[in-house]
Amino acid sequence: MKHLNKNRLAGKIFHLYIRLVGVSGRVEFRNLDRIRENTLLGYWHGDSYCMQLVLKEIAKEKKRIQVIVTADERGDAIEQMISYYGAEALRLPDGLKMRPFFRSLKAESTAEGNILATALDGPLGPLHEPKKLLFLLASEADKEMTYVHFSYRHVIRLKYRWDNYVIPLPFSRIVADIEDLGKINKTDLKNFKEYQQGLIH
Repeated sequence: MKHLNKNRLAGKIFHLYIRLVGVSGRVEFRNLDRIRENTLLGYWHGDSYCMQLVLKEIAKEKKRIQVIVTADERGDAIEQMISYYGAEALRLPDGLKMRPFFRSLKAESTAEGNILATALDGPLGPLHEPKKLLFLLASEADKEMTYVHFSYRHVIRLKYRWDNYVIPLPFSRIVADIEDLGKINKTDLKNFKEYQQGLIH
């Protein structure tokens, strides 16, 4: 309980800080309309904090969004932060422990009217090496997939972390580019190593 309260407090502080960044800085969203209902949304793990700004924009249109979040303590603060934008956290264990939950995750991905989001290279990397999970879900659900990547000015990058986690400073310049990947077919999944290369920025 103590850890839970601590992480929730951290979530509130992180939320207030990203609000300060959003108000003081310049944030540009390119092709935001590509994030539609019945879409699966990917981003890089190191951009997770700035994804809060994208969630805030999506929330303005009252769209239902679910974000895959780790089930351990690291996910508590994230769940707290995204709740401010009406996003729902799907708490799942990392790695192979996720397998028993795949059926329920597949059901969520096929549900009508929602947006399912996750870090493409999360939760443990390697950096900018997309995992197959979201692409597989998109193919199974026969839904469009979009991809967000960021460019920045005036940020701190945590180089000691595998994901080079980005913390924007007040008065930062942030650009979120949304790309439409379309539908993922069986050939894309079969030749996934080749498909990955087109996503690396």
